[in-house]
Amino acid sequence: MPAPMWMKFVAMETYNLPTTTTAEASMNAATRSLSLRALWRAQHTMSKCVIALCLLLIAFAYWPTLRSDYVAPDQWRTFRYLLLPKSPWYRATTCATTVAPYYSRTGRPLLWLSECAEHAAVAEISDFAYLRPFVLAIVLFTAIYLGAVLAPFVGGLAMGVVATSAFAMSPAYAVMYLQGMTGATVLISLILATASFGRWRDWLLNTGSDGTRKPARLIAPLALFFVGCLIYPSWMFIVVGLSWFAVMADVQIGRTAMLKRLCLTLLFYALTCLLYYLFERLIETVLEESTRYVPDMGIYSMAMLLNPSSIGARVHELATWFCWMPPLNFPAPHGVLLVCLVLFCAYIGWQDRKYNGARPLTSLSVLLATFAVGGVVLLGSISPWLFSSMDYMASRFVAPWYLFFCVVTVAVVRFTLSLPRHRLEGLAAPVALTVFLLPVAIVQNRLSRLETQVSGLEIQTMRTALDHWLDDKGYENQRYLLVVRPLRLRPTFAERLLGDSKYTGENAQLASAQNPVVVPWMANAVLRERLDQPMGRTVGLNICIFDQPCVARTLSDPHNVAIGIEDPVHVIKSSITPYVINLSLITSKPVIPIIEHQDAASARATQLMP
Repeated sequence: MPAPMWMKFVAMETYNLPTTTTAEASMNAATRSLSLRALWRAQHTMSKCVIALCLLLIAFAYWPTLRSDYVAPDQWRTFRYLLLPKSPWYRATTCATTVAPYYSRTGRPLLWLSECAEHAAVAEISDFAYLRPFVLAIVLFTAIYLGAVLAPFVGGLAMGVVATSAFAMSPAYAVMYLQGMTGATVLISLILATASFGRWRDWLLNTGSDGTRKPARLIAPLALFFVGCLIYPSWMFIVVGLSWFAVMADVQIGRTAMLKRLCLTLLFYALTCLLYYLFERLIETVLEESTRYVPDMGIYSMAMLLNPSSIGARVHELATWFCWMPPLNFPAPHGVLLVCLVLFCAYIGWQDRKYNGARPLTSLSVLLATFAVGGVVLLGSISPWLFSSMDYMASRFVAPWYLFFCVVTVAVVRFTLSLPRHRLEGLAAPVALTVFLLPVAIVQNRLSRLETQVSGLEIQTMRTALDHWLDDKGYENQRYLLVVRPLRLRPTFAERLLGDSKYTGENAQLASAQNPVVVPWMANAVLRERLDQPMGRTVGLNICIFDQPCVARTLSDPHNVAIGIEDPVHVIKSSITPYVINLSLITSKPVIPIIEHQDAASARATQLMP
């Protein structure tokens, strides 16, 4: 079976051959039958060691999540069905019928698959630990596969894996890995985007014996990209960044051919995006006609934001993020990404002068033009957020920017060591691993440990409080569980390490502070661990959250318990004394809630007031 073109590129790099079309033609027959195993064997010993160490560093960075009692905020949805877990089949089918229509209306009809698989497999908090190694395996495979596609642009397979390993520990990627199986489909969508781009480059660079390209071979990259968009379109736009990296290899063939390849790539994916958008509109129409129900999806609506003033404001916000955000999970001087863009463009200008014999003034013009085009390409790589209804910015929406930083960093290391006065290009991969990837892995290991500690602290706080309540038979005499939300997103020790800047990523956030709806699901999960109590059997738990009339109705039945949520800044009025679980006590800003007794008559009068 013919090898994809990216494998041929990696083989050429291994044998120190230039990646020009002439060398491509001469090596075509020799590499056509190259397999992945042969690709690995073609690497020299140092390259193999670097790749193996990259994978070990990824495992080291995320090792704390494999050993701890850790639940990400979105994973609490696993416990939202009933107090009792019931059967895996029941949980899977209930999940599918609940979330599939919702995700279909948001343009992500396949996103729910791994989440529902997780719901089926998890009955208690401890069950999450059995699934996370599978998610880590996806990360390791992505590092190798994406690294192989990047290899011709950064100087070989080892350099590509170093770059993608660092990207796998970036805030955008880490936040999805930490979601466990709930985020597994998002991680898989990145693999689909990588495969689509690899197949596209194979079609773009590999002509037949008659010098033409077969249109039928476009089906594979189109289908891969289309299916990935049905999972998570935001990450599929990583192909825009990959097309920009390809300029480093394509500049050798001349400016016109290079620009033609870039435009063809962007046009191909733009047309595929149009097909995806039309398909999603069709799904939405079918759902509306079949259910006669048009829900308000809010910020997750599929409607495109095309208001010029709104787009201008978003472009300004993105420019601020580009200049101020740290490139990875540690503090860095502002403007690092801007410097990377300048270095990338300078390299293209230098390559243009080297291979095309351009004059200094012409090279400067190429540099400026590349900078302008690069700004547009980087902006286009996050266009799913730019034109969406999303009203906030998060690190996961700018994943292509993190990859851009990682690729440019390893490319700078290679270029620096390849200068005539150094002549150390063969040491580029181990040097990049030591000075770049190793610090990133150490920092991510600390952050992973911090994630598990913060989550474990909130779980243990809830567990301790409910254990006391169950031991005292609170379901008989204190049937109002009142959870006080923390005002701060992080405990004191996490704040000292991370600070409050919105550019530090989405690390170590308390689930109850980030999203209050998870509190009853957290209580369900903890109550499932106690088999010696009647909750879910003879005593029911009614989720009232902020609804005080719901609490009053629930408490009228002696066989029910109400669970409510309050912010500590509000005065809490209740006809009975609630059992308070104060989660703000684990943060740097603990608040003691004020509880005022309200008799039953006043409570009923309050309910009747307009």
